[in-house]
Amino acid sequence: MVTDTRNLIIRGGAVYDHDGDVHRPAVADILIEGSDITAIEPELTAEQCAGAEVIDARGHLVMPGMINAHYHSHDTLCRGLFEELPLEMWLLYTLPMGGHRSTREVRLRTLVGALESLRCGITTVQDMLGLIPLSEAYVDVVLAAYEEIGARVVFSPMVFDIPAVSMLRFKDILPPDIQEMMGITALARDEQIDFLEAQIKRHPARGTLHWAVGPFAPQRCTTDLLEGCADLAERHDLGVYIHVYETRGQIVMARETYRDFGGSFITYLERAGLLNRRLNIAHSVWLSREEMDRMAAVDAGAVLNHLSNMKLKSGIAPVLDMREAGMRVALGCDNCSGSDVQNMFQAMKMYCLLAAVSDPEPGPPLAQEALRNATMGGARSAMLDDRLGALKPGYKADLVLLDMKDTAYLPYNSAARQLVYTETGRAIDTVIVDGRIVVRDRVVQTIDEDALREEVIELMTDFRADFEDIVESRAAALPYLLEAHRRVWKSEVDLQRFIARTRG
Repeated sequence: MVTDTRNLIIRGGAVYDHDGDVHRPAVADILIEGSDITAIEPELTAEQCAGAEVIDARGHLVMPGMINAHYHSHDTLCRGLFEELPLEMWLLYTLPMGGHRSTREVRLRTLVGALESLRCGITTVQDMLGLIPLSEAYVDVVLAAYEEIGARVVFSPMVFDIPAVSMLRFKDILPPDIQEMMGITALARDEQIDFLEAQIKRHPARGTLHWAVGPFAPQRCTTDLLEGCADLAERHDLGVYIHVYETRGQIVMARETYRDFGGSFITYLERAGLLNRRLNIAHSVWLSREEMDRMAAVDAGAVLNHLSNMKLKSGIAPVLDMREAGMRVALGCDNCSGSDVQNMFQAMKMYCLLAAVSDPEPGPPLAQEALRNATMGGARSAMLDDRLGALKPGYKADLVLLDMKDTAYLPYNSAARQLVYTETGRAIDTVIVDGRIVVRDRVVQTIDEDALREEVIELMTDFRADFEDIVESRAAALPYLLEAHRRVWKSEVDLQRFIARTRG
């Protein structure tokens, strides 16, 4: 069971403060009352400590829990099944493997992703979940699983009213049977908006549950649906997450088939009322500088997912241009089959390294910025930056203790740089979410991890058989998808998002 105390004291740790000394954070005590941090002081008084459980944090670095601002729990069990596939071909398999599954499987896959997240210091996930079909039973299972394990979730079931085959530029070269295989139907706009509204009312945001709105992508959503999403977000004060410009095919589609919107998906979103402070575009690899400036002007943000973008051959998001434009940025790990890991330490390191190879000139230090993006940036994307993402009195007690006896801190020169460039998650021994200890001495307190492992092993026999059937049944689509992919790369685009090639 979760350790649940009214008062908790984290004593004598080096407490990471975004606005303080990020290299040698000051040692302090943290008082947690209920779910909130109520005091951070060099030494708490005996009166403050009375009746509290004390965690000895001496020799530990204490950091805010990280926020994975772009994640899909629907394909957690597909980890390790893919390599060397462009996104559109990868979706050929992952979309069917995420839908029409048993509630038992949905529960297990949710727990597996949340377990890895907690072990890696991610206390909040933004689960942009593909619920196929849209079902209250699935919603109940997913939310119960997050509550069971004690992870915080910003939940946004994805909605779309344009069929999946329309994600493809040059889809007309696909024969009718292949188009049907990709997906030629979608639910009506009102059915989906009404479903989201009903779920928000059935499961009001409280404790570790928060809501967001998740239209799939501009090319999957009519303006009517997007307008409905904008209205829903405004009425419930929610963030909006949407995939935008993930691949070269998507920028080609925007330029060639959305000419009424200036060839820009950002203009398309603007006309639907979504270009504002609530908007977060996931990936944004092929975003133009003019679009970055427009987004920065209204405080719209991007969620960068370098890990999956590289593995799925989508290209490199223009980090330095976004920084120069003043865009708001958060970080994500994306699908377990796209990046194969829910680890924000990897995401932070990629943020810094890819920025470094984007310009030969020396630049400003990036480690502390990466840490801010992985915590405060993720909180801001969900409209929760008044309570998450930092260690401050009045904020929720979501925090991580890292044992500095780990060799990642031998020697110890800079907390920020070593968290970003050296840490892997190995040093984490304690995780607290909403004031509850969910990992203690590297042992998860909320679920039986061994029992979960046994259930997943048992389930995977049938799961892998289903996957093999999907691979076999969809083999006929590959030549057509490859031809569409090659046509995309022959199309003229005035942006370069690939590196280290001697030829075009």
